[in-house]
Amino acid sequence: MSLLVSKITRKKLNSLISTYATDAKTLEVGSWGSPEYGKYFSNKIGIDIRKGPGVDMIANVYGLPFKDGEFDVVLCVAILEHLEEPIKAISEMRRVLKPGGKIIISVPFMFPIHDSPRDYWRFTKYGLKKLFTDGWEVEELKAETNTQEFMATLIQRLGYQSKMRFNKPAKLVLFLLAKIVEKMPNIFTEIYGDIKKSVKEPDAFTNSFFLVARKS
Repeated sequence: MSLLVSKITRKKLNSLISTYATDAKTLEVGSWGSPEYGKYFSNKIGIDIRKGPGVDMIANVYGLPFKDGEFDVVLCVAILEHLEEPIKAISEMRRVLKPGGKIIISVPFMFPIHDSPRDYWRFTKYGLKKLFTDGWEVEELKAETNTQEFMATLIQRLGYQSKMRFNKPAKLVLFLLAKIVEKMPNIFTEIYGDIKKSVKEPDAFTNSFFLVARKS
């Protein structure tokens, strides 16, 4: 998992993932730097293309060294955007899942470039539905942050990913502003998916999407 997940989005994401905690056999794809998921998935194997914390095996997602149907759960958090061929990767993760097994995915939508230059894709919830149509049954698909949390995250990331004039005091102001925006009462009554306001779209402004799909 990317170490650059913001503190705001990390709290929301961990809360979503924790509801799927299990001792069933789990594969985590792109596990470098994310040993904390062991507390939710006690029977987990973590694979990545580099050694590091959370990595049990060096392997490539396009050719996983496991038998068909070997896992009950596949966890892929903040990884698909860094893969040049996400469709091929999804196919391979499906191969190692048992029939009825679940894949748990988190992908960015409106989020800054991170892990540059290995950051290739962004995903809408409609794009995710297309990717998980054939051979899948989507059980859950939701925005990970609301509109105000989205704004707070972008302000926070600007502080993390920049140098500024009067750097330390300026960043202190940014981080304080991010906290205020995150905690302030909701000021939006409706969000739309177009500027004509003809289609309501409550997920139009979010940092990332969370998906759980079952192998059919």
